[in-house]
Amino acid sequence: MKYLRWMGIFLLLAAPSLAAADELFELKQVADGVYAAIAKDQYKVNCNGAVVLLDDGVLVVDTHSKPSAARALIAQIKAVTDKPVRYVVDSHFHWDHYYGNQVYVGAWPAGVEIISSEATRESIEQRGIPRVRHEILALPKEIEQLRADLTKATGAKQKAEIQEKLRQAEAYQAELKAMQVTLPTLTFDRSLILHQKSRTVELLWLGKAHTDGDVVVYLPKEKVIVTGDLLHRWVPYMGDSYPYDWVRVLEQAEKLDFELAIGGHGDVIRGKGQFQMWEQYLRDLMSETAAAYAQGATLAEARKTVATKLAAKYASQFPATFPQEVIGNIEKAYRVVSGATE
Repeated sequence: MKYLRWMGIFLLLAAPSLAAADELFELKQVADGVYAAIAKDQYKVNCNGAVVLLDDGVLVVDTHSKPSAARALIAQIKAVTDKPVRYVVDSHFHWDHYYGNQVYVGAWPAGVEIISSEATRESIEQRGIPRVRHEILALPKEIEQLRADLTKATGAKQKAEIQEKLRQAEAYQAELKAMQVTLPTLTFDRSLILHQKSRTVELLWLGKAHTDGDVVVYLPKEKVIVTGDLLHRWVPYMGDSYPYDWVRVLEQAEKLDFELAIGGHGDVIRGKGQFQMWEQYLRDLMSETAAAYAQGATLAEARKTVATKLAAKYASQFPATFPQEVIGNIEKAYRVVSGATE
């Protein structure tokens, strides 16, 4: 660990979920003292979180897309324990996984370590912060479009949906302007292990995948893995990804002894079938796109032919948004095989 620096399936089925109608997360107990915080549907999406009770405190994985979401989860954490949050893990540098960092530091000023891979800290500095600034500039146009959509809405249901999106967008804009980007304070390059009497928590960087710094949180005794966006139940986002490496990282993660996975989005995952499906999907995505490119297909042509082939095999295994979202995956794959990006 160089570059270290300061800066049960049964329980899932049997335990009640801890969530009220107005809360942003459904807190599901997946093992003794381990909870999956499953994000409810929002216009400005939040990621899932994980809450792990330790001997002298709490470890939280990921802090969501805005400070208010972090405060909402903290309130739910306080409903199950009076222990302070001592550790926060940023699984990677995407906005919906770290924008709430500042809230944990403010809530427990006596000391909260924000932990990430070294690559994730660098990516927040080099790419994350510019993206925040860009988003602040872009949001007014998005809000104006929602207002225009509202004037064109016909039915009461449609109007109510747009009004709620507009409310969330305006509230998000206000939060973004006031937000203080809070960087990880403790980083590692390969692994970091927390040894406690009650449990061991392994933080692992297995290679470049969804981003260059994805961290997997592994609880060997409880047989639970927390994957961030390395794996989840939605269609993978590949904008900052390394597709060929991603397959190898999934294969390495799959070798760990676990029964439940808490992904970055969607419900808790039981078993390893989702890992295997994603591995094959990424292989097929890259091989089909490479074949289309080798045959002289333009990007526009590849979008059509590869999407048709992938939809036939995978549409039923992903959410209904797959036909739209697979296009972004194909565009990324085409850039990689053509040499335009890694």
